[in-house]
Amino acid sequence: MRKKTNLKARFLTSLVVAAAVLFFSQCKKEDLQFDNDVPMAAKMDAGVKLAATGITSSSYYLENALPTGYVKDGSRDYTSYIQAAVNKYSNIVFPNFPILVNDDGINIGSNKTLTFQDGAEIRLKGTSSASYNILNIVNASNITLYNPVIKGDRNSHIGTSGEFGIGIGIRGANDITIYSPKVTECWGDGIYIGQGSNYSNSKNIVINDAYLRKNRRDGISIISVDGLQLNNLYAGYTDGTSPWCGINFEPNNSACELKNIRINNPRTEYNAGNGIQIGTSRMLTGTNKEVDIVINNHKDVGSNRYAFKLSQSSTGSGKLYGEIKVVNPTWHKFLDRPIWMYNNQPGLKTEISSPEVMIASGSILSWNDAYDLMMKNVRLGSISIIKELLSIVDEPNLSVDSSPTAVVFAVNAGGYSFTASNGINYQSDKNYSGGYVYKTSNGITNTEDDALYQSERFGNFKYEIPLANGTYDIVFRFAEIYHSSAGKRQFDVFGEATSLISNIDIYSEAGRFNGYDIIRTVTVSDGVLNLDFKTDVDNAKLSAFHIVKN
Repeated sequence: MRKKTNLKARFLTSLVVAAAVLFFSQCKKEDLQFDNDVPMAAKMDAGVKLAATGITSSSYYLENALPTGYVKDGSRDYTSYIQAAVNKYSNIVFPNFPILVNDDGINIGSNKTLTFQDGAEIRLKGTSSASYNILNIVNASNITLYNPVIKGDRNSHIGTSGEFGIGIGIRGANDITIYSPKVTECWGDGIYIGQGSNYSNSKNIVINDAYLRKNRRDGISIISVDGLQLNNLYAGYTDGTSPWCGINFEPNNSACELKNIRINNPRTEYNAGNGIQIGTSRMLTGTNKEVDIVINNHKDVGSNRYAFKLSQSSTGSGKLYGEIKVVNPTWHKFLDRPIWMYNNQPGLKTEISSPEVMIASGSILSWNDAYDLMMKNVRLGSISIIKELLSIVDEPNLSVDSSPTAVVFAVNAGGYSFTASNGINYQSDKNYSGGYVYKTSNGITNTEDDALYQSERFGNFKYEIPLANGTYDIVFRFAEIYHSSAGKRQFDVFGEATSLISNIDIYSEAGRFNGYDIIRTVTVSDGVLNLDFKTDVDNAKLSAFHIVKN
């Protein structure tokens, strides 16, 4: 069992500070646009609402540049034709059908406007290249993109190495505005904002209503920028190669800047890593730097590690100053703790105001419980969590069943009945077919409920659980209690014949004797939830799981 760190003495009650926080937090929880926790991807996959276009009487229609007999099914590579048109004309309109390009991508120069009509899409031809930019903006300025739809080669990629296949790459560029981009299934990041030649930083970037889903590395990577506004960005289901974040700040060197950044109403969900991650250590190699980031109304649902992570552990001689504000966040269905913070720079202030925290069982925590839980993962530095005048638990919020009946089924796989520290009663193993049981007496880290992870069902097996039709969240609990190195175990988990977890190697993710949990959402339509555990290497396994009605 972990020790509780009592840091409430750091709690700021200054009315001046509280007033500053309230200035940055003008909307109440009930004013948020997220009406429930139905995955945003389910709402967005049906189509993205198009922004106003840049079409004028002088616009050039791209189909006029395509060869005679061109196809409209995205099966032929038209990269050279598109590039020639983009080079020649300043205002280009993409046709209302998919177009295939290769890993050369499309380079966009200064003073360009590109509009994607409804139905327009750029698809990347499967490549073995570990690095590409489907739309590439480098050391250019005054560019506007309307409604770009980009689909990467994640499912057709040739090979397994590399992680830098980018949907929209912005490097050393100025005055860039992008409306309603939809970027999915890229080998690396959906969008990348960084440095151009001679370490030039990007400046004055505005991205509205981005939809970034199922990209392999990050939804968006923010490397270096002075002046960035992200409004209503969605980044979900990022997985495949570390760090698996929805939004990831990761400067590469001391020339990078993270200044004048405002992120309004971001939604991150079900990312394999963190919802939002900020790691600034590489900025400090002898030069003092200043950071200015404000994140308003962040909502994370079910990202696998933390909703928000800050890591600043530089040992360099440079000092980091500035402020990071996270205002009015709602962090739902996380597995252990909503945040992780390490900061050894006293000049870098981090404030989190008015957080709403809901644990995996569906209960929204009181302010004191939420505060204690968050502070368990705060290490060093100048971290303050600021409370509004009204207790957050009293504000009307999302419709969530916080009663014990929210958990409809819970089982300790291979083990006996056990009541966990969160109050959930896990029954002795039931409703399974196939598999074998293995147990250990070794202690389990990263949990207060060792007993849930000390037993397992392993092999090829399944569970059949009678449930009313509807949508459910399943919290799978794992620990590697047998193997002592990576590559020894790998398996898949299916729910209702749909892949929920693919090619997982628990040791690679969490090491040995360490609790590791994953949340997945599934819909039941036939009165029975079917869970199948299938072996790839050695044996599939499960420590415990519980199910929450969505």
